[in-house]
Amino acid sequence: MMIARRRAATTGPGYWRAATLDTPAWLALVVAGFFVVAPVAGALFPGDAADVSLEFAAVGAEAVISILIAVALFTSRSATKRGFALGIVTAALVGLEFAAIHFAINIDAKYAVAP
Repeated sequence: MMIARRRAATTGPGYWRAATLDTPAWLALVVAGFFVVAPVAGALFPGDAADVSLEFAAVGAEAVISILIAVALFTSRSATKRGFALGIVTAALVGLEFAAIHFAINIDAKYAVAP
């Protein structure tokens, strides 16, 4: 009986709906933020300082902020908010992977030596 109550409190109504529907929405925000970071970094740090590593660091900071928001939501008693927190963490990690792939492609292109 206690296990059933704990499970209901953990994954109550709205948990999985929030986790699955809010993940793509937050991921869209993370990816949109990624494309906003590049021009802002280029404007703030012109020249060589606007390296792809700076963009990656900004996206990493965006992922950390997302995870901090998720931690704040996860402490709620609402199952929907905890599901949304799961979606935020998933989207932040996928966004970070997207940024890592972009970083790997650009760093290779920037420092590649022509034959």
